[in-house]
Amino acid sequence: PPSPPRLRAHARIGGGGGGWTSAACRAVAGSEPSEEGRSLRGRLAIPTSMGACGSTKLRAPGQWAMQEAPTLLSAYWRRSLQEGRLNTALLLSTVFSEKYSGRTMEVGEVAEVFLPTASDPVTCEPGEPRQLRPKLLFRAGCLQASPFLWLGDEEAGDDTLYVCFGPLRQKRQVMKIFSSGSTLEEDVVKCGDSTQVVRVSNYVKSLLDRLWADDRLGERLSAAVAERPGHRVLFAGVSHGAVLAQAAALRFKLTRSVPDAATQTPSGTGQSLCASGEVTVVSWNGYKWTDAQGAALAGQQLRLLPLALSMVEAGVRLVDSVVEYPAGEFEPMPGVTALDRATGNFFECVVGKVTRNLESMHRMRQLHFAQAVLKAMKMAMVASLAEVVAAPKEVVERMVQRSLSRRLSDIPTAEESFMSITADVASEDSDESEDSSAAQGQR
Repeated sequence: PPSPPRLRAHARIGGGGGGWTSAACRAVAGSEPSEEGRSLRGRLAIPTSMGACGSTKLRAPGQWAMQEAPTLLSAYWRRSLQEGRLNTALLLSTVFSEKYSGRTMEVGEVAEVFLPTASDPVTCEPGEPRQLRPKLLFRAGCLQASPFLWLGDEEAGDDTLYVCFGPLRQKRQVMKIFSSGSTLEEDVVKCGDSTQVVRVSNYVKSLLDRLWADDRLGERLSAAVAERPGHRVLFAGVSHGAVLAQAAALRFKLTRSVPDAATQTPSGTGQSLCASGEVTVVSWNGYKWTDAQGAALAGQQLRLLPLALSMVEAGVRLVDSVVEYPAGEFEPMPGVTALDRATGNFFECVVGKVTRNLESMHRMRQLHFAQAVLKAMKMAMVASLAEVVAAPKEVVERMVQRSLSRRLSDIPTAEESFMSITADVASEDSDESEDSSAAQGQR
């Protein structure tokens, strides 16, 4: 099929020194880049430098050639991927969220999560999938913000408390993100005897305030942490859930921090009362919700892994367009990393500016929704296990396929998810503040 118009001119991503260039950016040496070239380069979010993992070189004025190489996750996140915590968090945030199978689950029930195991060293055949059974400790919130707290399968050695936020539920939430969600408001967080001011999206702040006031989310999380010293705390979410996971994790960390006795620094910059001293967040395809100062604070207070799904099309790396929104003073979380949906490799990523066109919608449709993320993380596990499992890659792929494919059918396809947002939903005629029946029962 013919390529979208903007893909007819592109900077080809590849190795070698051949200098693949963009037709839109091609210009006479010594001249300035064309307006079309500058616009294209902005949309592709091509950085001026990619550090040790790759580089973008200015071959001649108006010509860019990009050499791209995968980047490695930190040792902590690489181990979390190999041991299954990232995929467990993803499944709990999607398949077992209030939007899908988790809607009817009661407190105390367990979710069945299947993860691949090492292959047989003789036959190199995949082993039987490892089953984990995280338990639902509590659920809170409403349709617009529905966090579940899960206890990892301790019998299997998973000492993790998963705080998982479900994806966007209602079409009207999209409008709120574009209206009140595009306005920054000061969130004054009480940290012991002092306060910390963070500028937060008005819509996100209203949801956090409700969770903390009506559902006592902060108190309940603190109690769960106190009951299980030594357990790690992992916030997770996809899309709208990713934003709530990041923002809620920051508020939780700040409210549970105390001044550093040695330096008497303000609360929020000292030691955490959490037993591990650390709150971690993994998120996929989250939009922006704070300014540069707030993003920097989140980077200081939390261990973050913000992922944005990506793909290569006609030689150009495309990233989910949702991570670019909203425009204005909003800034993404530090360290946004592109996850290639076909290979499971990770790449350095520079989030571009907001674009409102068919190309932007095309990127969202292909890269934003849960099933695409699940498949990409499946491939990421393939690539990760290939490092530690002595088996051919095709065998590792079969291992992952056996363990995760059974859950992909529980999630709508990208087309179904896209249409569920753009189509009218009769159930939204009810009061938008009405809680789900399951959440009401837990209260």
